[in-house]
Amino acid sequence: MNPKRALTRLSTRITRYEDTVGGGLSSLSWDDVAGALPKNTLQSLMIRVKWTGENRFWEDLVWWALRELWPEDWKTQDPRRAQRMIELALRDWIDPGLCHRCGGHEINGRTVIRTRNKKQPVRSCPTCQGTGIRRARSGRSIAKTIGIDEKTWRDTWRDRFAHIEASLNSLESKALKTLQKNLEEEKK
Repeated sequence: MNPKRALTRLSTRITRYEDTVGGGLSSLSWDDVAGALPKNTLQSLMIRVKWTGENRFWEDLVWWALRELWPEDWKTQDPRRAQRMIELALRDWIDPGLCHRCGGHEINGRTVIRTRNKKQPVRSCPTCQGTGIRRARSGRSIAKTIGIDEKTWRDTWRDRFAHIEASLNSLESKALKTLQKNLEEEKK
């Protein structure tokens, strides 16, 4: 079973319609999926917050991410700066980057600004110009959120932010592979 789909069983609410249809009982229970989660606390929290929407674990996730992803040689005068940077990286990692207005469907509103094959009008979303993708945060906005000036962001913190994002993606991949392996072992 797809580990992302299995994680929906942990959710306190139904997140996908396909989990409510199909007939018959599922071969996996809540306990099976919970038992198959990675033993690494950070990885487990990461996939629970991202794939099940269990935001009650947000503070724990930030604490563990700060503890495990922030190298000791990255000195900062303000410890809250490190926490804000971790929170921002986590929010960017969790959010799929879809346009908030059209939800990534590229179509919204009543304005017709282009046509497809010169026959059928298409209503493009004015926010994303019909791409369905939200613009990435600028370095200026990230620097302001973290509480540093733009030059310091470019010189020091941009590479650190990229390192944290890469670490989050790597940990997610490992966590999902571990979950899938554990689920396959439970089937046997």
